[in-house]
Formats: sequence, structure tokens, C-alpha cells
Amino acid sequence: MHTSKLVIRGERGAGKTTLFQLLGALDAQKLPLSVMFPGASLTPGRVVEGFSERGKGHPSAAALDQLAEAGDDGALRAMWFGHLVGVLSESIPAVTAPGGDFIQRWRAQRAEPLAWVGAAQAELGPLTTWLDRLDDQLSQTNAWVFVTYDHLDKLGFKSPLTRRRFASTLMAMWLSLASRYERLRCKVFLREDLFQSALRGSADASKLQSRSVTLLWSPADLYRALIRHISAAEGLRGWLIDEPKAIPLTERPPLGWFPPDPLPEDGQRQLVGKLAGEVMGEGVTKGFTHSWMMNHLQDGFGRVVPRSLFNLVRFAAEIAVKEGPKARYARLLSPDELRAALVKTSLARVNELQEEHTLVQRLESLRGMTLLGERSDFTQALRAPPARGLDDGFGDDGAAAFDELVRLGVLKLRSDGRVDVPDLYRYGFGIKRKGGVARPR
Repeated sequence: MHTSKLVIRGERGAGKTTLFQLLGALDAQKLPLSVMFPGASLTPGRVVEGFSERGKGHPSAAALDQLAEAGDDGALRAMWFGHLVGVLSESIPAVTAPGGDFIQRWRAQRAEPLAWVGAAQAELGPLTTWLDRLDDQLSQTNAWVFVTYDHLDKLGFKSPLTRRRFASTLMAMWLSLASRYERLRCKVFLREDLFQSALRGSADASKLQSRSVTLLWSPADLYRALIRHISAAEGLRGWLIDEPKAIPLTERPPLGWFPPDPLPEDGQRQLVGKLAGEVMGEGVTKGFTHSWMMNHLQDGFGRVVPRSLFNLVRFAAEIAVKEGPKARYARLLSPDELRAALVKTSLARVNELQEEHTLVQRLESLRGMTLLGERSDFTQALRAPPARGLDDGFGDDGAAAFDELVRLGVLKLRSDGRVDVPDLYRYGFGIKRKGGVARPR
């Protein structure tokens, strides 16, 4: 785990919250970070939760929205700073808690930032001195503290501007702290579009960019994650390691069983062949199943997130149980079940994306369209605002809506100028493809 990286970016379903929870679980069980990150020389180390929607020790999203309405960015930064001091003083009792009015107010009304943010601003100097002492003690004991943040996309739910203000003030604060302190670090788990939005309003965009890392998954990584999930069930673990096409596993207590790293393409083909057969289709349409899965789950930038892969396999299994398994030999699934599951996976991904980006609902105006299409046809269709009178901020500007959907990876502008919609979204909006395979029923 690289200490210089402050922000972990990723699309929804890329594993940000899972990694956030894993770090917290390692700390709760007093396990060294090297258990999960081999070679990490960060022991002893602590992980302290700085904010999450589920943490009862943090202000609620509603209370923070009230603060944003009443205060400027200075108040938001003071809130992040004061809450940081508060949670650190509770998590590391070896360092005497700061004195003064702030800490008393924070302890009594931590869920109500309006009650203590003024005191945090007034006592900025003493609170900074307390953090100085904490960092000095960590250096003397060769220890680290990582403060983690998740669910920032839940703040300012009705106001993208408010959401961006919280993200940008938090990152600006930690850029400053990372320059001042040696052993205090943060890990902010942030959705990619929110990170980009915060960058646009930051004077330190280049610094933030260099101190961030993106969660990207290669096909090998994705299939290793799938093996990890399957191997968690004892019966399925036996199926994995049995011939034919045995997948070798190595136990790493307390984390469980792991496949080879890296997993070569032969191993990927072997896994998927064992799961659903090595090929999809017949004749000229025939192709390797492991490639078919990745090709149909990627967005406009060729990215695939673990949740989409897990959903595809889960939905296929549900279809097999409901309609009667069609798989032959020792396989668990059939190609037909994977094709049918792709539609459900697309619908699930579309629903997820619509929750975060109202703009995506404009693709309803493309329902029934046949791909590939011309850009002008798309921009004209996208002039129609989302249904139910929702405001996505684009009005009747179909060209701007088109550009944003390309940036999100929902649309793909090809080198020949024509426009495509990845299958991950196409099925969910009933968009057709000329010469394509009929939609599974």
C-alpha cells in the first residue's frame, strides 16, 4: 500500500468500498497490513475510519448538507479537520486528547457539526499542535496511521455542487497535512466522476492527480476475484481443484484460498471452460467464452468492474436453478444461461448508473434504435430531458449530453465517427445492433 497515494478512484462496482471495509477489518482484528499487501513494511500500523455513511460515530449526510448550506468552504474544511482530530483522539488514547472547548463539544454532539465547527475554527492552532505531537510519537515508534474515507458520493445527494465541495475540501486538507506530517496519511475512496469534478474546482489539480491511483481490473484480475468468491464455498472449492481443468489453489490464512498470481490466459480459459464451456456460438460466430464475457461486460473505455462479472455469473446461476440446468458434464452453467444473464446484468448496471447520473436516463430516447449510429442522430435524440421532469443540468443541449455520456463510458465514439453503445448498457435500454444475436428470452 503506497503511502504517497491519498485518493483511490474507481467506478461504481470497482471494489472501493470492499477495500475500505477490508482495511477496517484488518485493523479490528489487529492484523498487519502485510497480510493483505505482501511486502508492505508498514507495521505497526493503524487504520482509523475518518468517515463513512454507515459509521455511527460520524455526522449524518443530512447534518453535513445543513452545514454546507450554512457555511462556506472554510467551514467544511474546518469540519473535516475537527472531526479528524476527534476520531484520532479516540482511536489512539496513548496520546493525551487535546484540551479546549472544541473536543468537549465534539464528544457531546459529534453528529451535529453545526454545534462544534465554530470551535474547531477558533482552536485551529492548538488542534494543529496536537496533531504535530501525534505525528512525532508515531515517528518515534516507527508507526503509521491511515485515515480512511468512503461514501462521499452520498453527501449532497440533491446537489452535485455540495458533493463536490465536500470532496474538494477534504482532499485539499489532506494535501496540506501530507506535506506537514510524515506518519499520518489518508486513503479517500472516491468515485471517478466525483474526483474529476473536484479537480475542476481545485487549485492543486496536478498534485491531486499525481497523489491518486485508479482501481482498474485486468481480465486476469477479474477472473482471480471470481475464483476467490467461488472458493469461499467448500463444495465449490472441491469442484475447482478437481480434474478435469483443475484450478490450483493456495491457502493464505486468515484470508482464505487464492489462485495463481498472475493467472495466465490459459488459466482464464481453463476456469471459464470448467464453468460454462470453452466456446460460445457456432460456426463463424464461435468464440472463446472467457473473451466473450469480458467483451460484453466492458464500458466504452474497455473497463470491466468486478460487480458486473459477479452479477453475470450470479444471474446465470439463478436462471439455471429456476429453469433447470442446461450445462453438460461437470460444468455449472451453459452458454444460453450466460446470454440470458447478460440482459439482467445490463439492467442492473443501468439501474446503478441512473442512481448516480440522472443524465443516463436520456438513453430511453434511444430505445429501439439500431446500431451503429451517426453522432447527429444521437445528439438530436438526447435533446429530450429525462422522464418524470428530472433535471440533469443539460436542458435541451443534446451535444453536451452526448459528450458527457461518452466521458462516462456509456457511449463510445468510434474512430470512423460512428457511435456505439456497449452491450453492458445496450440491453438495459432496448437498443438493437444490426446483424447481432437476437436478444435472449
